[in-house]
Amino acid sequence: MSLDNINRCFAHPLSGDGQPGYVPLAPTLDDSDHDQPCVARITVNLPPETRSSDIRDAEAEAVADLCARLIGNLRVRDEDGTIVPLSAGGIALLAPTGADLWRYERALEQRGLPIASQAGKSLFRRQEVQDLLALARVLADAGDTLAFGAVMRGPLVGLTEEELLDITAALPPHPKRPDVTRRFSVLTDLEHVTHPLARRTLSILQDLRRRASATAPALLLAEAVECLVVRPILAAREGDHGARAAANVDALLERARPYGVQGLKKFVRDIVREWREVVSHDEGHIDAEGDAIEIITIHSAKGLEWPVVIPINTGTLLRSREPFVYRAADETLHWVIGDVVPPALLLALESEAASLARERERLWYVACTRARELLVVPELPQARQRSWARIVDLARRDLPQLDVSHLTPAASAPNDEFSNGQTPDVFAKERTTIAAAATPLQWLRPSDSDPDRMPMGEAIAIELGDALDTELPIGPGRVRGVLLHKLMEEALTGELLDAGTFAVRTRALMNELVIDAESGAQLPDPDEIAATALRTLEHPEIAPLRPSLVPEWPIYAVRANEPQPAALAGRIDAIAFENGQPSVILDWKSDVAPTEQDVRDHARQLEDYLDATGASRGALVYMTSGAIQWVRRASALTPSTQITNGRTSAN
Repeated sequence: MSLDNINRCFAHPLSGDGQPGYVPLAPTLDDSDHDQPCVARITVNLPPETRSSDIRDAEAEAVADLCARLIGNLRVRDEDGTIVPLSAGGIALLAPTGADLWRYERALEQRGLPIASQAGKSLFRRQEVQDLLALARVLADAGDTLAFGAVMRGPLVGLTEEELLDITAALPPHPKRPDVTRRFSVLTDLEHVTHPLARRTLSILQDLRRRASATAPALLLAEAVECLVVRPILAAREGDHGARAAANVDALLERARPYGVQGLKKFVRDIVREWREVVSHDEGHIDAEGDAIEIITIHSAKGLEWPVVIPINTGTLLRSREPFVYRAADETLHWVIGDVVPPALLLALESEAASLARERERLWYVACTRARELLVVPELPQARQRSWARIVDLARRDLPQLDVSHLTPAASAPNDEFSNGQTPDVFAKERTTIAAAATPLQWLRPSDSDPDRMPMGEAIAIELGDALDTELPIGPGRVRGVLLHKLMEEALTGELLDAGTFAVRTRALMNELVIDAESGAQLPDPDEIAATALRTLEHPEIAPLRPSLVPEWPIYAVRANEPQPAALAGRIDAIAFENGQPSVILDWKSDVAPTEQDVRDHARQLEDYLDATGASRGALVYMTSGAIQWVRRASALTPSTQITNGRTSAN
């Protein structure tokens, strides 16, 4: 590129006070082979007093059209010096800020041009994120009929309004209130829905909702994405932009990960609030592999180069000053309190304004020195004086107008490198082969039956030793059970050594819990919980085992002797080892008054763990009453598992 323009425009600004000084640039590359000027402008003409959003839209259309005409037509040097046609990956759009960059992304996508936006802050504006948010709202609140309609009518399901009306009209009247208007919702009985797609989708949503209070939001939404085949739908819907849509889905799932304790409702409330308040969030990052137009902030472009660079979004107004002003000269902080203006505030404001102006001049220098072959500077006559376009005089009027009207816009052609030769017959044959080779596997999760602790959730894609992200159950009975389990765990790990800290720790845990005020739930007594945990640890049958007990032991096993192969996944409350082998299993129970059926159910759960570990005996420890029920493994006793009350000579 011609460096004379850069030297002429930046020599004075970068030689002023507070700047590092300017050294004229000298060329290190041969002249370009293309027939276009190395530095040019495109003019975006609009009526006076045009709004910033309209300026961005017009600039986005002009830049997108320019990119479409340059790709494949402009001859540029590759990294190894070879002259090749310009590809999409050879263009960079550099923005001073991330404000409203979705307008530029939209214009490029409408022309079928691939983009890799590293500066996008419009995650909530993306259709795939709106679809997933509606799905999360349905799973969090069955009464959110607006979200349910958005899911069923939206791109993920695609039912028409006529189909939804037909489904609603076919619903039977309420048995007790026939005058009530019939409603199709996530609570509708499956037997009343005959439409195959609606019935299948409703079945999936209802199954997910049943586990919404027992599964971490990130895990639940990830399963929803798989069950509703969201990624294949996005790949078919978005075409060449499917990778971006999939990355945004992953970004929202990652956004849900910290809500493992607070739960799905809290996640949905926060996301909906941020969406309404137009909070900016980064989009998912994709590996474009140099095959997409890059949209990146000027600050992030330092040290990088592209054949073609176009500064964009320079009509953005400069940021208003902060209420607090820091003056680096004497390391002082200044601000206005009420109507009181400190005497040194004016000097601080002037110092800050000068510092920001120098920094913005340097950023413009970065933007104009990233191009190897062609720098295109949009001219925005309607841009205001306090905008980025007015920071440095780039002598736009002296630059030649870039005329690419004679170039044919690049067409987005599908990738025909691989053809799909699969026919219905081939698919049916492959499906039969897979079905014959696949072994159905039934998952057994005994811990899921515990109402007083954090459920296991789905036992898929979990590495041994990883912590399970699940939602804390809400409600006084279950909350008390969770707190008791947590105290016992921390006592056995050595985190709680002093008996006096049990109540303090219980109160701290209670403060971390999220109680749904709408349910009217009340927290239990922390002193009672601490006393119950201490009493259990001091029980004459538990105390001798305490030095060898390991808490929260994950267990995974395959039961091949079942009629249908089954895999067991769970967590043992505490397990004792003897000579490196499991010897005793303890199962903490917070039940206040367990029935005989409760005890039998608990014993079957404990027997599953005994069979999986090979331990000879286990105990159901009812912490509230202090009763202990010992259970012996079926293989160790004849003819079946035996339960004895109180103390037993199980050794």
